[in-house]
Amino acid sequence: MGMIIRSRLTRQGWGRRWCRAGGLGCVLALGCCLAATAAAAPGKNPFSQGREKAAAAAAKTTAKPATAPKNTGVAPKPAEVQTATPARVSTGLWGRLFYGDGAKFSGALTFNSGLKDQRVSIPTGQDSVDQSNRVNQMMLLSLQYSPFSYWFANVTFRMPVREVNKYSPDFRYSFGYDDWHPNTFSLVYGNYGDNRFFPTSNNRRTYPEQGSWTFAYKFSLPKAVEKHLLIQKGDAMTCQVGTTWVPRFYSLQDNDRLRNKHVLLGGCGYSFVQHYFIRFTAFYYPDSSQQQPWDADYTYSFGYSAYKPGTFSIQYNNYSGTRYPWHKDSNANFREGTVSLIYYIPF
Repeated sequence: MGMIIRSRLTRQGWGRRWCRAGGLGCVLALGCCLAATAAAAPGKNPFSQGREKAAAAAAKTTAKPATAPKNTGVAPKPAEVQTATPARVSTGLWGRLFYGDGAKFSGALTFNSGLKDQRVSIPTGQDSVDQSNRVNQMMLLSLQYSPFSYWFANVTFRMPVREVNKYSPDFRYSFGYDDWHPNTFSLVYGNYGDNRFFPTSNNRRTYPEQGSWTFAYKFSLPKAVEKHLLIQKGDAMTCQVGTTWVPRFYSLQDNDRLRNKHVLLGGCGYSFVQHYFIRFTAFYYPDSSQQQPWDADYTYSFGYSAYKPGTFSIQYNNYSGTRYPWHKDSNANFREGTVSLIYYIPF
């Protein structure tokens, strides 16, 4: 399954949040505070007033004064004591793309590509499907609305690069509360199933009861532990634990839709020099019979993102049915993952 894009550009503080990647992105994701501080009015203190008087005197003796740094009245912080931006972690099974920048609307355009040929099924009519071995490539448009705080609603429209027709596009959606800062809770509903604008045969357009509800808590590691894990100053790590509940799910073994699937999750996100990241999330199924072949034991992602409108991000995400080596159906094929090139739309 391709990467799930779940919206929101950087939330001022791994989506604030696919641009709430997997999902994936972890899965995920940001520094408006520094810009706000730089734009603040100069402080009124003897140091700043003295500099202002000196500047005025220089202006009287020089026809065209040399350009000088803008006075903020605040001495800059040494690089070694600057606060690191918290790392982002993914709330849902598939991660989030957007984490917001304080704007009510966020968006992204994404080109998503697999790394190897695989069996791809694309509807070509109400009762017809094209199946072939190919590299699965898709274009995605993700939009998110956040009316206040960290509440959000987002939708991602997906269209294959090949075999485009009215039956081939689909969409995925999510909503809830998701604060990506440490020591916060989140509650997110996500529906990443086969939602079609023009459903085939007797299928419905969407199945809300098959979406997942994820409740999670994000936290920072104790300083005594974190200092042994961080590679350099300015790096950051955030972890989370949570649980996911799915009211109805499809069981391959029973060939039927069953009730009440439960999954426990835990993971961490690590950010290097603010923008490079790696995320890992592990899952545990209390009832092992509920885990389907496409349900992963773990997911991971890494990449680069500036988390600002008008910038690009490149990410690798593996949300396939990965298995631990000690499982009989172990699978950790790197080429099962996808690469995404993301452009954050400047609204």
